[in-house]
Amino acid sequence: MRKIANNELSDQAYKTVRAMIMSKELMPGQKIVQDKLAEDLGISRTPLRTALQMLEGEGLIESVPRKGVIVKEFTDKEIVEIYECRAAMEGVAIRLFTERASNEEINALRSMFQPFLKGKIDLEYYKKVDAQFHEAILKGSKNEYLHRLFRQGNLLVSMDAIGLLRFPDETLSEHINIIDAIEKRDADLAESLAKLHLDKTKQLILKRMNE
Repeated sequence: MRKIANNELSDQAYKTVRAMIMSKELMPGQKIVQDKLAEDLGISRTPLRTALQMLEGEGLIESVPRKGVIVKEFTDKEIVEIYECRAAMEGVAIRLFTERASNEEINALRSMFQPFLKGKIDLEYYKKVDAQFHEAILKGSKNEYLHRLFRQGNLLVSMDAIGLLRFPDETLSEHINIIDAIEKRDADLAESLAKLHLDKTKQLILKRMNE
């Protein structure tokens, strides 16, 4: 029987702990007790430590002096900064996507949101589709350097970890309007709507900060 190498265990642990963070099974601000987590996962501390280093590199956990390893809790200031970066980079991406995407790629965007037009919306599924939508825009921009910058800045990961900040009853129509503009090949309108979509969330956080 082939033994499972430490690097394979680390990869499995990384995926498992990452999923626990994204599902809020491990809550923002929660301390990760490594001995207990390793025991729960049925692995030793060594592959878990490697997995935690990978997660720290993604910005999902952080080592805090005198506290230990903590699940990253994004401050309102950090969320605002993330949305400012997103507006700049996604504005470029959606303009390029509008100019370069095939009709099939545009249809794929629309099909993502079709299930939500028929009734009650599952928030977890909507969150997943929302992330897929933004990822598809970046890939479809056909600018590998832009996509790489977005990933190196951990913006997609941060979006996943932060979750939905506005509900689908408001954002669904915004997504549809963006897709309509893309379908018309109106890059100015698509970029404007995308930036407005992100700015509304930013303004929500700024309001919260000022209250």
